[in-house]
Amino acid sequence: VKIKLRLIIGILQACLAVVSRMIVIIHQYYGPTEYVELPYLIACSLIREAFLGYFTTVISILVLDRAMATVAWSWLV
Repeated sequence: VKIKLRLIIGILQACLAVVSRMIVIIHQYYGPTEYVELPYLIACSLIREAFLGYFTTVISILVLDRAMATVAWSWLV
């Protein structure tokens, strides 16, 4: 159950990150030419940062898990 929940949360966060990136790109192409910080741009930036932090942590945990398994296997054999 925990793995399914984490998978669903990861997929939802990835979808949010894609949507937020699209919003930023659309703003860059079609938005105002002067420098402005709009609330939705700040929210999109925060979503993207959370996405990068979450998936960097998940990948690091997987790498650490595999490294520990490799070391433990070589010690036992």
